[in-house]
Amino acid sequence: MNTEELELLSDSKYRNYVAAIDKALKNFEYSSEWADLISALGKLNKVLQNNAKYQVVPKKLTIGKRLAQCLHPALPGGVHRKALETYEIIFKIIGPKRLAKDLFLYSSGLFPLLANAAMSVKPTLLSLYEIYYLPLGKTLKPGLQGLLTGILPGLEEGSEYYERTNTLLEKVAAAVEQSAFYSALWGSLLTSPAVRLPGITYVLAHLNRKLSMEDQLYIIGSDIELMVEAVSTSVQDSSVLVQRSTLDLILFCFPFHMSQATRPDMIRILSAALHVVLRRDMSLNRRLYAWLLGFDNNGAIIGPRSTRHSNPEEHATYYFTTFSKELLVQAMVGILQVNGFGEESTLMQDLKPFRILISLLDKPELGPVILEDVLIEVFRTLYSQCKAELDLQMEPPFSKDRAQLSSKLRENKKTAELIKTANLLFNSFEPYYMWDYIARWFEECCRHFFFCFRRTLHARLEVGPGDSSDASEFQLTTFCSLVDFLLDIVSLETYIEIQTEHLPQLLLRMISALTSHLQTLRLSELTDSLRLCSKILSKVQPPLLSAGTGGVVQFPSGQNSAVKEWEDKKVISAEFLLSDRFRAEHF
Repeated sequence: MNTEELELLSDSKYRNYVAAIDKALKNFEYSSEWADLISALGKLNKVLQNNAKYQVVPKKLTIGKRLAQCLHPALPGGVHRKALETYEIIFKIIGPKRLAKDLFLYSSGLFPLLANAAMSVKPTLLSLYEIYYLPLGKTLKPGLQGLLTGILPGLEEGSEYYERTNTLLEKVAAAVEQSAFYSALWGSLLTSPAVRLPGITYVLAHLNRKLSMEDQLYIIGSDIELMVEAVSTSVQDSSVLVQRSTLDLILFCFPFHMSQATRPDMIRILSAALHVVLRRDMSLNRRLYAWLLGFDNNGAIIGPRSTRHSNPEEHATYYFTTFSKELLVQAMVGILQVNGFGEESTLMQDLKPFRILISLLDKPELGPVILEDVLIEVFRTLYSQCKAELDLQMEPPFSKDRAQLSSKLRENKKTAELIKTANLLFNSFEPYYMWDYIARWFEECCRHFFFCFRRTLHARLEVGPGDSSDASEFQLTTFCSLVDFLLDIVSLETYIEIQTEHLPQLLLRMISALTSHLQTLRLSELTDSLRLCSKILSKVQPPLLSAGTGGVVQFPSGQNSAVKEWEDKKVISAEFLLSDRFRAEHF
């Protein structure tokens, strides 16, 4: 009870007013049917009207609760209309200043109503907003997000009240300032899935397509982080219509060649947007690809005028390479790392990164271009997920027990599905690519103890504190464990040339790298590397014999000399590699 009410209690007529309100409120406690509620509301209205000279309504907290209960969606429209009459009487009595002060008290029942109201109730509710809420102006700001959440459901295209609702929203925006309005709007979209479609529809309808986003920064609101989070959440909504509208918004508001959002914010939005490819909806994919390749929703070329190409294919290649490729790589790596090293997740969540990449590979301008940069993270994510599921850290790499690893992985439902999806991804590559990629990584590990292929191993393999020799050992041995795991789960039989050509070539390059860096590698690194070589050798199959060659082994063009070199080095290395190193360290 505030000071004003305490002063009024000295007035006997006001005390009678309080007693009459108490009596009217008692009627709600004995209501058992909706007709009883209408009767109770009528008695409350009569008491309020008879004492309209008092601008302070007693028991306002209890009245606010009772009115909110009368606006429950399960009650008929007659009860709703009668309750709205009570609201109107109260708003007339207390005036705009007191309404602004008690905004939350009375709005808790009103704001959720429009989405569930009968057609006969909606005009009365909209009138309340127009007559009593709009004049509050900037004092609406504390409850603005709730107000927008309450009004936006009326913005349904084709409905009878679309234009009226749209006009009301425009007037609210003008009353509270555009920046505050859009900040509240993004908050509504973030927290209320039901208003995402009308909310984004409103934003799209009020964008000036002739102006750049830089000339309409008020749409971002006062907190760009809130907008980014709202957009990222909306683009992953369960409704395709919401996703489609959000992508249209992203296309205009966040082009890669502009700088409205920071790099981390763009990666956040892109990471969320990439999930739309899982829908396999062409309308969604078309918008996502247009955004990445520098086109608008109508297929027109966008980007800095100085960089535009008349040929769409040339423009797409240039735009992607210049503006969006690196962000796409970081977004994809981020998705993989979250799934590989995050908290316990479901099977569907674990499969998402692999399925996203499979879908991107269907777009020649995107997936194949970033594969080089993300494949190592694919390996590591798959390894970490299977490791966590089967607790593989208890078994050292190259141990005898790991001979049973393949069957263990396939007996477990989760890891079996992971391996199946991963092999679907690997089988989409050219047969040589994966093994050539592994060979290049191995060569880089040997050459640079702190740096890996394209990025430092220190960052990518999360090396802990220690000296440089410890770091290099951790990196190379970890990579050997990773390849050892891949040999257990990759379908080597898919293409016969994997075992007859590409694995021998991998083995040759590994032995060459080890021989070249024999003096700098530690014994433990050499041991793990040679054990890996031994495992690769066990997977190698002899080349096919051609009937027309008289039993002579035939290799593809250019392979005969390579295989001969490999055979020579294999013999030399097997005999002397470890013995040379042993003598170097002990004598």
